[in-house]
Amino acid sequence: MADKEGLQLDKLKAVESEVDRLDQMLRAAYEKANRVGKLVGRVSRFNEVKVGEGSRIEFVIDPSTYYREREAPFQRVGDYLVIVDPKDLRLVLVRVTSINRRDELAMMGLQPPVSPIVNSVEPRGLITDAIIEGELVLEKGDGDPSPRPAVKSIEPQAPVVVPSPQTLRELLDLPSEGVVLGSLATPGGLIEGGRIPVKLPVQTFLHHILIVGTTGAGKTTLLKNMIAAAYSNSRRGFTAIIVDLNDDFVQLPMKPQRPPEPREVYENAYSNVSPPPGVMVVLPITAQVLGEIWASREGGKYVEVLRELGKEYVRDVIAPLLESEVEADLKHKVSDSTGLTYLEAQGLPFRLALVPYFIDTSRSTTDSLVSLMPGLSELARSMLASIRRKFKAKFKFNPPMEILQAALLVALMKLRKGPSDEEAMKMAWELMSNYVANWRESQEAASPEDIPLLKLVGYDERGRASAVKLDEAVDFTTKVILSLMPHRSTVEALFRRVSALLDTGFVDVMIVSDKGLEVLREPSWESIVREANLLQVPVVLDLRKGLESSQGGPESLRVLTYRMLERIIAWKHEAWRRRERDSPEVVIFIDEAHQFFPSEGRSKEEAEEVSEISAMISRIARLGRSRGIGLVFSTHSPKDLNSIVIQLTNTKVLLRSEESQVESLSLPQEVKQYLPRLQDRYMAIVSYAFREGYVFAQTTTPLTMHYDISA
Repeated sequence: MADKEGLQLDKLKAVESEVDRLDQMLRAAYEKANRVGKLVGRVSRFNEVKVGEGSRIEFVIDPSTYYREREAPFQRVGDYLVIVDPKDLRLVLVRVTSINRRDELAMMGLQPPVSPIVNSVEPRGLITDAIIEGELVLEKGDGDPSPRPAVKSIEPQAPVVVPSPQTLRELLDLPSEGVVLGSLATPGGLIEGGRIPVKLPVQTFLHHILIVGTTGAGKTTLLKNMIAAAYSNSRRGFTAIIVDLNDDFVQLPMKPQRPPEPREVYENAYSNVSPPPGVMVVLPITAQVLGEIWASREGGKYVEVLRELGKEYVRDVIAPLLESEVEADLKHKVSDSTGLTYLEAQGLPFRLALVPYFIDTSRSTTDSLVSLMPGLSELARSMLASIRRKFKAKFKFNPPMEILQAALLVALMKLRKGPSDEEAMKMAWELMSNYVANWRESQEAASPEDIPLLKLVGYDERGRASAVKLDEAVDFTTKVILSLMPHRSTVEALFRRVSALLDTGFVDVMIVSDKGLEVLREPSWESIVREANLLQVPVVLDLRKGLESSQGGPESLRVLTYRMLERIIAWKHEAWRRRERDSPEVVIFIDEAHQFFPSEGRSKEEAEEVSEISAMISRIARLGRSRGIGLVFSTHSPKDLNSIVIQLTNTKVLLRSEESQVESLSLPQEVKQYLPRLQDRYMAIVSYAFREGYVFAQTTTPLTMHYDISA
């Protein structure tokens, strides 16, 4: 009997000992909970605590805590809470998925004792626990270097806390360095009053980014804020190139019209961010614009014409933004470091460098030239390659587009048995006169009929000059074309594409110089990037100003953008091949990307063009990761955007969007459901850079000037 009682006593002591141990374990958990945040509740005792795929954890918030704060994480779906598990004191991050409230008196069928009104107000019915459901996100123990997926069991009665900003930052494993996008938020508002910045590492940009949002949701504002943040925090070695359709980004170095809002996001995420110190504008110039300035000045040197063009740009674009009379002094400058020729504006409140830009195909390979004409048939490509190869073998340099156009026209007339050779040549000279900027001002070329008398000057790879009479160059090229015995449709197709290139006005702009008729040299994108990197300013490719003077329409925008991309990837690939270590990282921002990279073509020629554009994007994106080139695409219409762009962008930033527009983006359902209702400048960022896979954030109103000059 005594042995039996002793055994029971031992069991009771063992139980008491276990209770004491569990009590100490719970106390330790609650003590840690108070250190890592604010204790607000506990995991429910009355429901099964199940950890598994897709499972939810239920915890309890008492009414006094629930009603004490108006804006608390346990009152908003999408916000974060932390459980401290008693077993090992690890922290478990939970995202709130539902908030359950009920009137306990009503559930029991009790009515107010003195009220004759059924279902009348009874405040005592609200004195009941709030039941919160959340999904497990990540967990981290004291010895863990970083968070891992939450997969371990969780005990009932474990304390639940509102985490401190530092605790939440650690559990989300948010990048500590990089480009600021805003402050951590939920779809319903900021977390911790905007005290937690959300950053994307620069390396993420090299894996390419897609920004999607409907008109007015804040895409351009976000882009400007990203660029300002990058230049405020980055070291030398990072250069942004922005394809600017509406002169939005020439405003980057100017201060915003009003203080950025909300203030809590600005003060916590952007307090050390300011506009860049200046901007380098790459300004496409057509032969027609150069000709008009030459005519208005009644002659003059080429440098003087460029300086006058720069003054016009400052007067028409910059001065209206500054809302003051600005008469900038434009100095013609040649960089000692890069050899880049550009105009530097004096007398402005920021640094402005203007790079006159032309495309020069005579110094390009055939492959480089073909990239400007996507959709060109295989036969036309082969013919183009043969013409250029034989011309170069004869005259030591490649023929400019004007020679090709003239020869193709004459050959086409012969194949059609149309006008006489003399009439065909006259038509060719009249076409060519459109692309010689100063032929009216030149004594050597007083009229289109005099153009054949000029010498065409070209340069080989070593910069050595050669010359040939224009009529001889056209006659030789015509004979080459006819010797290939092409089908007339092939000649017509190539003629159309060459003419479309020349119609842009930017391609092979010619002037009459002391040497003869020569093509203006294309600035090197390597030199542009390196000089901008030295000046610590972003580069803006101003398509709006260029498009105003071009006859090529939207085609001009694509030609200039494709050329920039092709030249940069060629330079970076060569730098990589030579194992250069000082080659700057380049991030290219393309707003309204669907205009440059369309989704599909209707005709056979358009379909071929889209197919080649897809291949070009794929090559640039694939090589960009290893060569230090990042692409940031922005669009309001991903349905109209080439699918390759969607596939190759590893980070997607989503502002307010219709669900139909984002169906092809493969987004988490919990992200997709909120997109149509997001407030302006709120975004979901889906990226491998975040351990959770995505976060929500809010940016501010513009940190730089943001004035719609196109209105």
